[in-house]
Amino acid sequence: MVKLVISRKKFLKTALSGIAGISLINRQLHGTEIKHQVLRSIGNTGIKVTPLCFGAPRTTEESLIKYALEKGINFIDTGRSYGNGNNEELVGRALKGVRENVVIQSKIHLYLNELPSEGKGKRGAKEIRDVLTEKIEVSLKALNTDYIDIMLYHEASDEKLVFHEETLKFFSEMKQTGKIRAHGFSAHNNNMNLIARNNKQRFYDIIMVPFNHKGSFVHSVTGKFSEWDQPGLVAILEEAWKNGTGIVVMKTCSGGKYSPSPDVEPSFKEAVKWVLQHEFISSAAVAMPNFEQVNEQSELLVEL
Repeated sequence: MVKLVISRKKFLKTALSGIAGISLINRQLHGTEIKHQVLRSIGNTGIKVTPLCFGAPRTTEESLIKYALEKGINFIDTGRSYGNGNNEELVGRALKGVRENVVIQSKIHLYLNELPSEGKGKRGAKEIRDVLTEKIEVSLKALNTDYIDIMLYHEASDEKLVFHEETLKFFSEMKQTGKIRAHGFSAHNNNMNLIARNNKQRFYDIIMVPFNHKGSFVHSVTGKFSEWDQPGLVAILEEAWKNGTGIVVMKTCSGGKYSPSPDVEPSFKEAVKWVLQHEFISSAAVAMPNFEQVNEQSELLVEL
């Protein structure tokens, strides 16, 4: 792969230009253009991404991530907890030389066993600050970068911690200092109260939730079944989108293959296409464990 020499300032400028930005990246990566491809804005963050996000948590090969970039994907999702931190390191190695042309989304979490004071009082606030500060510094080192485009509060469930004054202060300061460009949280569908609160408070820039055509999924690791009120979810996400909040979705293939009509063979690509036809969604994170699936899913970059 050709090593890119492009400044962060130049990248941000070209990224904001939409098609021109992604065309530049594609030409530099492998000498070709993906025609008609457009980038989508993630809410009001100023960050633009391909509608297809490479979900890296299950990936163990740098070459697969590099191949996804060559196919035109500019958005990579990872997290501090995946592979005990090894996944961030894998992403960091894969993006060496092209990091500034890629949008990285990572995640950190607060566990109660890390917070003896449970966030209460000055001591609790200090514990939150210390834990989050340590984790973001470890993530930056693992990813071999001085900034992370999007940092999410991972598996948000405890409303008191997610919206704790010290948590919000931490994310605000990280954005002000340039260590992150945007912040948000990922949550499962039994925590819609968090989205409802953010729709009122409008603090977090981005929300990541499961969304697919079936309205349910079985967790690949725990085997736990999860389902949701699809119309209700759509309504609350549309409200968030209208407020300027970016929406990134996961579990997009977990509802199984999909076909829009009898003459179209059901596929995971069609399942993701169904997801991305909702205008409030900026990008769909898809786990693509092999080159064949990268090939299949990347076709969406020119079909949408």
